[in-house]
Amino acid sequence: MVDMEDINKILKEVLVDIVPREWEKEELKKLSRRIIEELYSIIQEEGLEDIVEDVVQVGSTARDTHLRDDYDIDIFVRFRRDVGREVLKETILKIGRRAIENLGGISWVEYAEHPYVSGRIGRYDIDIVPCYKIEWNEGIISAVDRTPLHNEFVKSVLKSKSLHNDIRLLKKFLKGIGIYGSDLKTKGFSGYLCELLVIHYGSFINTLKNAQRWKIGEKIVLDEIFEIYRIDRDYKFPEFDHPLIVYDPVDLKRNVAAALSRENFCKFIFYSRQFLENPSREYFYNYYKKVAERLINRDRGALLTLKIDRDSSIVDDIIYPQMEKLQRSINKLLVENDFQILNCKVYATEDACYLSWEFLVWELPNVKVKVGPPVFNRRVGDFVKKHPRHFIRDCRVCAYPPQ
Repeated sequence: MVDMEDINKILKEVLVDIVPREWEKEELKKLSRRIIEELYSIIQEEGLEDIVEDVVQVGSTARDTHLRDDYDIDIFVRFRRDVGREVLKETILKIGRRAIENLGGISWVEYAEHPYVSGRIGRYDIDIVPCYKIEWNEGIISAVDRTPLHNEFVKSVLKSKSLHNDIRLLKKFLKGIGIYGSDLKTKGFSGYLCELLVIHYGSFINTLKNAQRWKIGEKIVLDEIFEIYRIDRDYKFPEFDHPLIVYDPVDLKRNVAAALSRENFCKFIFYSRQFLENPSREYFYNYYKKVAERLINRDRGALLTLKIDRDSSIVDDIIYPQMEKLQRSINKLLVENDFQILNCKVYATEDACYLSWEFLVWELPNVKVKVGPPVFNRRVGDFVKKHPRHFIRDCRVCAYPPQ
Protein backbone atom coordinates (compact mmCIF):
# COMPACT_ATOMS: atom_id res chain seq x y z
CA MET A 1 0.00 0.00 0.00
CA VAL A 2 1.35 3.42 -1.01
CA ASP A 3 1.93 5.82 1.86
CA MET A 4 -0.06 9.08 1.46
CA GLU A 5 2.95 10.89 2.90
CA ASP A 6 4.92 9.95 -0.22
CA ILE A 7 2.15 11.27 -2.47
CA ASN A 8 1.77 14.50 -0.48
CA LYS A 9 5.52 15.08 -0.66
CA ILE A 10 5.39 14.82 -4.47
CA LEU A 11 2.38 17.14 -4.67
CA LYS A 12 4.10 19.78 -2.52
CA GLU A 13 7.16 19.64 -4.79
CA VAL A 14 4.98 20.07 -7.89
CA LEU A 15 3.08 22.98 -6.32
CA VAL A 16 6.35 24.84 -5.79
CA ASP A 17 6.74 24.78 -9.59
CA ILE A 18 3.18 25.59 -10.67
CA VAL A 19 1.67 28.10 -8.20
CA PRO A 20 2.11 31.68 -9.48
CA ARG A 21 4.19 33.93 -7.24
CA GLU A 22 2.34 36.68 -5.38
CA TRP A 23 3.98 39.48 -7.37
CA GLU A 24 2.88 37.76 -10.59
CA LYS A 25 -0.72 37.55 -9.38
CA GLU A 26 -0.70 41.21 -8.36
CA GLU A 27 0.83 42.35 -11.65
CA LEU A 28 -1.79 40.38 -13.58
CA LYS A 29 -4.65 41.83 -11.50
CA LYS A 30 -3.44 45.39 -12.04
CA LEU A 31 -3.15 45.01 -15.81
CA SER A 32 -6.57 43.32 -16.01
CA ARG A 33 -8.13 46.23 -14.10
CA ARG A 34 -6.40 48.75 -16.38
CA ILE A 35 -7.74 47.04 -19.51
CA ILE A 36 -11.29 46.93 -18.13
CA GLU A 37 -11.11 50.59 -17.04
CA GLU A 38 -9.79 51.58 -20.48
CA LEU A 39 -12.63 49.72 -22.20
CA TYR A 40 -15.24 51.41 -20.00
CA SER A 41 -13.65 54.79 -20.75
CA ILE A 42 -13.85 54.19 -24.51
CA ILE A 43 -17.43 52.85 -24.24
CA GLN A 44 -18.46 56.03 -22.41
CA GLU A 45 -16.55 58.28 -24.82
CA GLU A 46 -18.21 56.62 -27.84
CA GLY A 47 -21.68 56.66 -26.26
CA LEU A 48 -22.04 52.88 -26.32
CA GLU A 49 -23.61 52.44 -22.87
CA ASP A 50 -27.00 51.64 -24.44
CA ILE A 51 -25.67 48.51 -26.20
CA VAL A 52 -22.92 47.29 -23.83
CA GLU A 53 -24.10 45.73 -20.56
CA ASP A 54 -20.73 45.30 -18.83
CA VAL A 55 -17.08 44.26 -19.15
CA VAL A 56 -15.75 41.27 -17.16
CA GLN A 57 -12.54 39.30 -16.82
CA VAL A 58 -12.98 35.53 -17.24
CA GLY A 59 -10.86 32.39 -17.41
CA SER A 60 -8.41 30.76 -15.04
CA THR A 61 -6.41 33.94 -14.36
CA ALA A 62 -9.64 35.61 -13.19
CA ARG A 63 -10.42 32.65 -10.91
CA ASP A 64 -6.87 32.16 -9.56
CA THR A 65 -6.71 28.59 -10.87
CA HIS A 66 -4.02 29.26 -13.50
CA LEU A 67 -0.54 27.76 -13.60
CA ARG A 68 2.67 29.72 -13.22
CA ASP A 69 3.83 31.35 -16.46
CA ASP A 70 0.24 31.57 -17.73
CA TYR A 71 0.09 35.15 -18.96
CA ASP A 72 -3.32 35.04 -20.64
CA ILE A 73 -5.91 37.71 -19.82
CA ASP A 74 -9.41 37.09 -21.20
CA ILE A 75 -11.80 40.04 -21.17
CA PHE A 76 -15.43 39.66 -22.25
CA VAL A 77 -17.55 42.60 -23.36
CA ARG A 78 -21.20 41.65 -22.79
CA PHE A 79 -23.77 43.17 -25.15
CA ARG A 80 -27.54 43.50 -24.81
CA ARG A 81 -29.46 40.60 -26.34
CA ASP A 82 -31.15 42.83 -28.95
CA VAL A 83 -27.87 44.07 -30.45
CA GLY A 84 -27.30 42.82 -34.01
CA ARG A 85 -24.25 40.74 -34.85
CA GLU A 86 -22.86 43.33 -37.28
CA VAL A 87 -23.04 46.05 -34.62
CA LEU A 88 -21.43 43.68 -32.09
CA LYS A 89 -18.61 42.89 -34.54
CA GLU A 90 -17.91 46.52 -35.49
CA THR A 91 -17.99 47.65 -31.87
CA ILE A 92 -15.63 45.02 -30.47
CA LEU A 93 -13.04 45.62 -33.20
CA LYS A 94 -13.12 49.35 -32.61
CA ILE A 95 -13.00 49.42 -28.81
CA GLY A 96 -10.84 46.30 -28.36
CA ARG A 97 -7.96 47.37 -30.59
CA ARG A 98 -8.06 50.90 -29.26
CA ALA A 99 -7.95 49.77 -25.61
CA ILE A 100 -4.89 47.56 -26.13
CA GLU A 101 -3.02 50.15 -28.18
CA ASN A 102 -3.86 52.93 -25.70
CA LEU A 103 -2.06 50.84 -23.06
CA GLY A 104 1.06 50.51 -25.21
CA GLY A 105 0.32 47.09 -26.67
CA ILE A 106 -0.09 45.70 -30.17
CA SER A 107 -3.39 44.25 -31.41
CA TRP A 108 -4.81 42.17 -34.25
CA VAL A 109 -8.07 40.49 -35.21
CA GLU A 110 -8.78 36.77 -34.70
CA TYR A 111 -11.80 34.83 -35.93
CA ALA A 112 -14.05 32.26 -34.27
CA GLU A 113 -17.85 32.32 -34.56
CA HIS A 114 -17.40 36.09 -34.84
CA PRO A 115 -14.28 38.29 -34.81
CA TYR A 116 -12.54 39.21 -31.58
CA VAL A 117 -9.45 41.21 -30.69
CA SER A 118 -6.16 39.67 -29.58
CA GLY A 119 -3.09 41.54 -28.50
CA ARG A 120 0.02 41.68 -26.40
CA ILE A 121 0.99 44.07 -23.62
CA GLY A 122 4.45 43.28 -22.30
CA ARG A 123 4.52 39.58 -21.44
CA TYR A 124 0.72 39.27 -21.39
CA ASP A 125 -1.46 37.85 -24.17
CA ILE A 126 -4.82 39.59 -24.27
CA ASP A 127 -8.14 38.45 -25.78
CA ILE A 128 -11.08 40.87 -25.86
CA VAL A 129 -14.15 38.87 -26.84
CA PRO A 130 -17.75 39.97 -27.49
CA CYS A 131 -20.73 38.00 -26.20
CA TYR A 132 -24.36 38.48 -25.26
CA LYS A 133 -25.45 38.81 -21.65
CA ILE A 134 -27.64 35.84 -20.75
CA GLU A 135 -29.07 34.44 -17.53
CA TRP A 136 -28.50 30.99 -16.01
CA ASN A 137 -30.01 28.09 -17.99
CA GLU A 138 -31.07 30.53 -20.71
CA GLY A 139 -30.50 29.79 -24.38
CA ILE A 140 -27.30 31.17 -25.89
CA ILE A 141 -27.09 33.48 -28.90
CA SER A 142 -23.36 33.04 -29.54
CA ALA A 143 -21.14 30.10 -28.56
CA VAL A 144 -19.25 31.95 -25.80
CA ASP A 145 -22.22 33.51 -23.98
CA ARG A 146 -21.97 31.03 -21.08
CA THR A 147 -18.33 31.84 -20.30
CA PRO A 148 -18.94 34.77 -17.90
CA LEU A 149 -21.49 32.63 -16.04
CA HIS A 150 -18.90 29.85 -15.68
CA ASN A 151 -16.70 32.47 -14.09
CA GLU A 152 -19.43 33.52 -11.64
CA PHE A 153 -20.13 29.93 -10.62
CA VAL A 154 -16.53 28.82 -10.03
CA LYS A 155 -15.60 32.00 -8.15
CA SER A 156 -18.66 31.72 -5.89
CA VAL A 157 -17.83 28.10 -4.98
CA LEU A 158 -14.11 28.73 -4.46
CA LYS A 159 -14.87 31.52 -1.98
CA SER A 160 -15.87 28.89 0.58
CA LYS A 161 -13.73 25.99 -0.67
CA SER A 162 -9.96 26.42 -0.87
CA LEU A 163 -9.41 24.22 -3.92
CA HIS A 164 -7.30 26.48 -6.13
CA ASN A 165 -4.12 24.42 -5.79
CA ASP A 166 -5.94 21.11 -6.21
CA ILE A 167 -7.27 22.44 -9.52
CA ARG A 168 -3.75 23.46 -10.50
CA LEU A 169 -2.49 19.95 -9.71
CA LEU A 170 -5.16 18.35 -11.89
CA LYS A 171 -4.36 20.67 -14.79
CA LYS A 172 -0.64 19.97 -14.48
CA PHE A 173 -1.26 16.21 -14.26
CA LEU A 174 -3.40 16.29 -17.40
CA LYS A 175 -0.79 18.38 -19.20
CA GLY A 176 1.85 15.84 -18.16
CA ILE A 177 -0.06 12.92 -19.67
CA GLY A 178 -0.95 14.93 -22.78
CA ILE A 179 -4.72 15.25 -22.47
CA TYR A 180 -5.25 18.84 -21.26
CA GLY A 181 -7.28 21.00 -23.63
CA SER A 182 -10.73 20.69 -25.18
CA ASP A 183 -9.73 21.80 -28.68
CA LEU A 184 -10.52 19.40 -31.52
CA LYS A 185 -6.84 18.51 -31.88
CA THR A 186 -6.40 17.39 -28.25
CA LYS A 187 -9.96 16.21 -27.36
CA GLY A 188 -9.08 16.35 -23.69
CA PHE A 189 -10.12 18.10 -20.48
CA SER A 190 -10.84 21.84 -20.50
CA GLY A 191 -9.79 24.07 -17.63
CA TYR A 192 -13.44 24.53 -16.66
CA LEU A 193 -13.96 20.76 -16.60
CA CYS A 194 -10.94 20.42 -14.27
CA GLU A 195 -12.47 22.99 -11.93
CA LEU A 196 -15.83 21.21 -11.84
CA LEU A 197 -14.26 17.79 -11.19
CA VAL A 198 -12.22 19.06 -8.24
CA ILE A 199 -15.22 20.98 -6.87
CA HIS A 200 -17.32 17.80 -7.13
CA TYR A 201 -14.80 15.37 -5.60
CA GLY A 202 -13.24 17.78 -3.12
CA SER A 203 -9.54 17.44 -4.00
CA PHE A 204 -7.04 16.39 -6.66
CA ILE A 205 -6.40 13.02 -5.01
CA ASN A 206 -10.12 12.28 -4.57
CA THR A 207 -10.64 13.04 -8.26
CA LEU A 208 -8.02 10.45 -9.21
CA LYS A 209 -9.41 7.90 -6.74
CA ASN A 210 -12.94 8.26 -8.09
CA ALA A 211 -11.79 8.22 -11.72
CA GLN A 212 -10.57 4.64 -11.23
CA ARG A 213 -14.23 3.60 -10.84
CA TRP A 214 -15.52 5.42 -13.89
CA LYS A 215 -17.24 3.53 -16.69
CA ILE A 216 -18.15 4.67 -20.22
CA GLY A 217 -21.12 7.03 -19.89
CA GLU A 218 -20.16 8.18 -16.37
CA LYS A 219 -22.53 10.96 -15.20
CA ILE A 220 -21.55 13.71 -12.77
CA VAL A 221 -24.01 16.19 -11.29
CA LEU A 222 -22.57 18.73 -8.86
CA ASP A 223 -24.42 19.14 -5.56
CA GLU A 224 -24.60 22.88 -6.22
CA ILE A 225 -26.90 22.23 -9.21
CA PHE A 226 -29.64 20.85 -6.96
CA GLU A 227 -29.33 23.90 -4.70
CA ILE A 228 -29.24 26.48 -7.51
CA TYR A 229 -32.23 25.10 -9.44
CA ARG A 230 -34.08 23.67 -6.42
CA ILE A 231 -34.59 20.32 -8.10
CA ASP A 232 -34.90 16.85 -6.59
CA ARG A 233 -32.24 14.16 -6.82
CA ASP A 234 -34.48 12.15 -9.16
CA TYR A 235 -34.62 15.00 -11.68
CA LYS A 236 -34.43 13.70 -15.27
CA PHE A 237 -31.31 15.23 -16.82
CA PRO A 238 -30.76 15.17 -20.61
CA GLU A 239 -29.05 12.10 -22.08
CA PHE A 240 -25.73 12.36 -23.94
CA ASP A 241 -23.78 9.79 -25.93
CA HIS A 242 -20.36 10.70 -24.52
CA PRO A 243 -17.83 8.74 -22.42
CA LEU A 244 -18.03 11.31 -19.60
CA ILE A 245 -21.03 13.51 -18.85
CA VAL A 246 -20.61 16.50 -16.54
CA TYR A 247 -23.70 18.70 -16.47
CA ASP A 248 -22.93 22.41 -16.77
CA PRO A 249 -24.18 24.27 -13.68
CA VAL A 250 -25.08 27.28 -15.83
CA ASP A 251 -26.84 25.29 -18.58
CA LEU A 252 -28.22 21.84 -17.72
CA LYS A 253 -28.65 21.02 -21.41
CA ARG A 254 -24.87 21.10 -21.94
CA ASN A 255 -22.21 18.47 -21.26
CA VAL A 256 -18.96 20.18 -20.20
CA ALA A 257 -17.01 17.03 -21.16
CA ALA A 258 -18.48 16.74 -24.68
CA ALA A 259 -15.10 17.31 -26.36
CA LEU A 260 -13.38 14.49 -24.42
CA SER A 261 -12.56 11.50 -26.62
CA ARG A 262 -13.11 7.91 -25.53
CA GLU A 263 -9.35 7.26 -25.74
CA ASN A 264 -8.43 10.22 -23.52
CA PHE A 265 -11.19 9.31 -21.06
CA CYS A 266 -9.58 5.88 -20.74
CA LYS A 267 -6.08 7.37 -20.50
CA PHE A 268 -7.15 9.43 -17.51
CA ILE A 269 -8.57 6.38 -15.74
CA PHE A 270 -5.39 4.41 -16.48
CA TYR A 271 -2.89 7.07 -15.38
CA SER A 272 -4.93 7.95 -12.28
CA ARG A 273 -4.49 4.36 -11.14
CA GLN A 274 -0.83 4.30 -12.18
CA PHE A 275 -0.02 7.44 -10.20
CA LEU A 276 -1.82 6.31 -7.04
CA GLU A 277 -0.15 2.89 -7.14
CA ASN A 278 3.32 4.14 -8.18
CA PRO A 279 3.48 7.87 -7.37
CA SER A 280 6.12 9.87 -9.23
CA ARG A 281 6.81 13.47 -10.25
CA GLU A 282 7.29 12.18 -13.79
CA TYR A 283 3.55 12.15 -14.50
CA PHE A 284 3.40 15.95 -14.18
CA TYR A 285 6.26 16.76 -16.55
CA ASN A 286 5.76 15.80 -20.22
CA TYR A 287 5.22 12.15 -19.32
CA TYR A 288 3.35 11.58 -22.59
CA LYS A 289 6.55 12.39 -24.53
CA LYS A 290 8.46 9.71 -22.62
CA VAL A 291 5.71 7.20 -23.41
CA ALA A 292 5.88 8.17 -27.09
CA GLU A 293 9.67 7.74 -27.12
CA ARG A 294 9.33 4.22 -25.70
CA LEU A 295 6.84 3.33 -28.40
CA ILE A 296 9.06 4.73 -31.14
CA ASN A 297 12.06 2.68 -30.00
CA ARG A 298 10.67 -0.69 -31.10
CA ASP A 299 10.45 -2.91 -34.15
CA ARG A 300 8.26 -1.18 -36.71
CA GLY A 301 5.82 -2.30 -39.34
CA ALA A 302 5.48 -0.66 -42.76
CA LEU A 303 5.13 3.14 -42.50
CA LEU A 304 3.28 5.48 -44.83
CA THR A 305 2.72 9.24 -44.49
CA LEU A 306 0.55 11.36 -46.75
CA LYS A 307 1.41 15.08 -46.88
CA ILE A 308 -1.18 17.68 -47.93
CA ASP A 309 -0.49 21.40 -48.27
CA ARG A 310 -2.37 23.52 -45.73
CA ASP A 311 -3.84 27.00 -45.92
CA SER A 312 -2.36 28.58 -42.78
CA SER A 313 -5.46 30.78 -42.33
CA ILE A 314 -7.60 27.71 -41.50
CA VAL A 315 -7.58 27.03 -37.76
CA ASP A 316 -6.83 23.66 -36.11
CA ASP A 317 -10.43 23.21 -34.97
CA ILE A 318 -11.45 23.01 -38.64
CA ILE A 319 -8.37 21.22 -39.99
CA TYR A 320 -8.25 18.30 -37.52
CA PRO A 321 -11.85 17.07 -37.96
CA GLN A 322 -11.35 17.18 -41.75
CA MET A 323 -8.10 15.19 -41.54
CA GLU A 324 -9.70 12.60 -39.24
CA LYS A 325 -12.69 12.24 -41.57
CA LEU A 326 -10.37 11.73 -44.56
CA GLN A 327 -8.28 9.17 -42.68
CA ARG A 328 -11.40 7.21 -41.66
CA SER A 329 -12.46 7.03 -45.32
CA ILE A 330 -9.01 5.82 -46.39
CA ASN A 331 -8.93 3.31 -43.52
CA LYS A 332 -12.20 1.83 -44.73
CA LEU A 333 -10.72 1.24 -48.19
CA LEU A 334 -7.52 -0.22 -46.74
CA VAL A 335 -9.39 -2.69 -44.52
CA GLU A 336 -11.70 -3.69 -47.39
CA ASN A 337 -8.54 -4.55 -49.33
CA ASP A 338 -7.12 -6.69 -46.50
CA PHE A 339 -4.45 -4.33 -45.16
CA GLN A 340 -4.00 -4.62 -41.40
CA ILE A 341 -3.54 -1.20 -39.76
CA LEU A 342 -1.39 -1.32 -36.62
CA ASN A 343 -1.60 2.40 -35.89
CA CYS A 344 -2.70 5.63 -37.53
CA LYS A 345 -2.74 9.31 -36.62
CA VAL A 346 -3.07 12.81 -38.04
CA TYR A 347 -1.08 15.91 -37.24
CA ALA A 348 -0.51 19.34 -38.76
CA THR A 349 2.08 22.10 -38.96
CA GLU A 350 1.51 25.69 -40.06
CA ASP A 351 1.92 24.81 -43.75
CA ALA A 352 1.06 21.10 -44.09
CA CYS A 353 -1.27 18.32 -42.93
CA TYR A 354 -0.01 14.77 -42.41
CA LEU A 355 -1.91 11.48 -42.37
CA SER A 356 0.26 8.66 -41.07
CA TRP A 357 -0.15 4.86 -40.94
CA GLU A 358 1.75 1.84 -39.70
CA PHE A 359 0.84 -1.45 -41.42
CA LEU A 360 1.63 -5.04 -40.55
CA VAL A 361 3.09 -5.51 -44.06
CA TRP A 362 3.89 -3.14 -46.90
CA GLU A 363 2.72 -5.46 -49.69
CA LEU A 364 0.12 -8.22 -49.65
CA PRO A 365 0.67 -11.64 -51.32
CA ASN A 366 -0.94 -12.29 -54.69
CA VAL A 367 -3.59 -14.58 -53.25
CA LYS A 368 -6.36 -14.33 -50.69
CA VAL A 369 -9.33 -16.37 -49.49
CA LYS A 370 -12.77 -15.15 -50.49
CA VAL A 371 -15.64 -16.63 -48.46
CA GLY A 372 -18.74 -17.22 -50.57
CA PRO A 373 -22.33 -18.27 -49.83
CA PRO A 374 -23.40 -21.38 -47.84
CA VAL A 375 -23.65 -24.56 -49.94
CA PHE A 376 -27.43 -24.55 -49.31
CA ASN A 377 -27.80 -21.16 -51.04
CA ARG A 378 -29.07 -20.93 -54.63
CA ARG A 379 -26.40 -18.30 -55.41
CA VAL A 380 -23.67 -20.95 -55.14
CA GLY A 381 -23.75 -21.44 -58.92
CA ASP A 382 -23.00 -17.78 -59.63
CA PHE A 383 -20.07 -17.83 -57.20
CA VAL A 384 -18.60 -21.01 -58.73
CA LYS A 385 -18.81 -19.57 -62.27
CA LYS A 386 -17.01 -16.42 -61.16
CA HIS A 387 -14.33 -18.30 -59.14
CA PRO A 388 -13.19 -21.56 -60.81
CA ARG A 389 -10.58 -22.25 -58.06
CA HIS A 390 -13.13 -22.97 -55.35
CA PHE A 391 -13.38 -25.29 -52.34
CA ILE A 392 -15.67 -26.01 -49.38
CA ARG A 393 -14.94 -24.80 -45.84
CA ASP A 394 -17.39 -24.76 -42.91
CA CYS A 395 -20.36 -25.40 -45.23
CA ARG A 396 -19.45 -22.40 -47.41
CA VAL A 397 -18.04 -22.23 -50.91
CA CYS A 398 -14.71 -20.39 -50.83
CA ALA A 399 -12.20 -19.42 -53.49
CA TYR A 400 -8.63 -18.21 -54.07
CA PRO A 401 -9.03 -15.14 -56.30
CA PRO A 402 -5.96 -13.07 -57.24
CA GLN A 403 -5.23 -10.18 -54.84
